[in-house]
Amino acid sequence: MKRSEKYVPDLKGFISSCETNYLRFLRLLPAIDEQSEWSFGVETASEELSRVSVFVIERSKYTVTLRLAQESELVDWMPQPTITVRLYHDAHVAEVLSFQKNRYVRQRYEYPNQRMYMPDEKAQLNTFLGEWLQHCKNVGISMEAPLLSD
Repeated sequence: MKRSEKYVPDLKGFISSCETNYLRFLRLLPAIDEQSEWSFGVETASEELSRVSVFVIERSKYTVTLRLAQESELVDWMPQPTITVRLYHDAHVAEVLSFQKNRYVRQRYEYPNQRMYMPDEKAQLNTFLGEWLQHCKNVGISMEAPLLSD
């Protein structure tokens, strides 16, 4: 039986994904330096609104750590996505730190492993984050009451 080759991360692709996600965050949350909380709705496949909440959980000179959570009253049988992301303002990248209750996602995992993470789990999570942010940008709507002028 031939042993499979060791997984080698695509560092160039990973950094590119992190840079793109950073730009997506800046477009989605333009007041990221002043605000600490955002909430908006995204339409689901069943045409219901699901709430996406973003919270600043840590802010420092060069980084901001965010927690994103999607909540839907319609889907109580499935865990809702929750993801923790750190934005590095000096490097202009956004990196997934944790997903659901899985903390400290590593760049590479041996496979098979106890939790059955894929060898490129972190790259897949960053790709998922990018798709999620793009979806929020494309179909997201404000959950705030509109301001009416006299």
